[in-house]
Amino acid sequence: MPLFAPSILEDVRRISGARHSFLRQIAETDGNDVRQFLSEQAQQADPGVGLRWEELLHSLDNRRFVQGLGEVAAHAVLHASGWQVLRSESPGPVLVFADPDGEEVDVSVLSFIRQLRPLADRAIIENLVRCLDRLTSRSRVAVVVRRWLPHDFDPEPVRRAIDMWLQEVDRGGWEGRYAAYDDDDISLEFALTGRRAQPGEGVVAFTLGPLDALRTLESVQSVVSKELERWRHARSSRTDRPLLAVCASSLPWNLPRGYVRELLLGKPVGMTTGEDGMQLHYGIEQSPSILRDPLQDNVQGILFVEYGTTPSNEINGRAYLNPWARRMRDPNHFSIPSLARTQDTGESVTLRWFHTA
Repeated sequence: MPLFAPSILEDVRRISGARHSFLRQIAETDGNDVRQFLSEQAQQADPGVGLRWEELLHSLDNRRFVQGLGEVAAHAVLHASGWQVLRSESPGPVLVFADPDGEEVDVSVLSFIRQLRPLADRAIIENLVRCLDRLTSRSRVAVVVRRWLPHDFDPEPVRRAIDMWLQEVDRGGWEGRYAAYDDDDISLEFALTGRRAQPGEGVVAFTLGPLDALRTLESVQSVVSKELERWRHARSSRTDRPLLAVCASSLPWNLPRGYVRELLLGKPVGMTTGEDGMQLHYGIEQSPSILRDPLQDNVQGILFVEYGTTPSNEINGRAYLNPWARRMRDPNHFSIPSLARTQDTGESVTLRWFHTA
């Protein structure tokens, strides 16, 4: 039986004022491929888990719906790697999977609703560029958007401030290459390129951003840390099963690998290149990180999964496996790239990326 019966879809389409709902959006005709994919995943799962997903994915509450999407995406990644979902358990709830060797593992899926900025927002940045290009200065600048600009953004105050700055630059009264513009809603940085504008060129050489990776990482750190703490108190006294945490997003994470690695594992003391690629070395010294905490030694790793809501339904991911876990997770248990331990000398551990797909 399909996850979305025609009668349910018809009822959802008739609900007025629900166009903000993700369920309402995939209920349209062009959402058929997405609905089919979700139904196929539910049919492969334990019936109890399938009922849980049905409840979540029939919700007009986007938070519940996205949680269902995240759990389905996590299942798709693990099922493709030979895992089997067995049941859902509380408190949590967590999904209990059997890994390719038959060992039971708790899987906690953390679904993130991340802001999708429409193409109209790019027009806001282009409007800022046009406004700045009216300046008469021949200095060229790069514009870095640290945060998304609000929809009602007025570029004129920025233009006036940058005009005063460039006048000072052109008079030789400014030391350095950078300036910033910040208020409650926006954060912009400007950098002199060192080039003079040629005929037909405006002040703005190029734009970068928005650069929201650090803010996303802060959110991930907060959510993951709270979930690991909650799981440790709520479940570790009831079961000896290890845990995998899955961070799921319907948008590309676009997070620099080095940032994610340091958040989860800390800074390596060295890097070398071998036949298998880059190797990372971690010593006895501890830098603050989520998985280095001895209290997390039953957490086998954290996966970052991103899934599409387009007809291709492409799911990508990366696994960061805990090299200090009491029971190591085999990187060959994943069809996605996995950062895992290759050596433990007692004083240092060595990690590298495994690509087993």
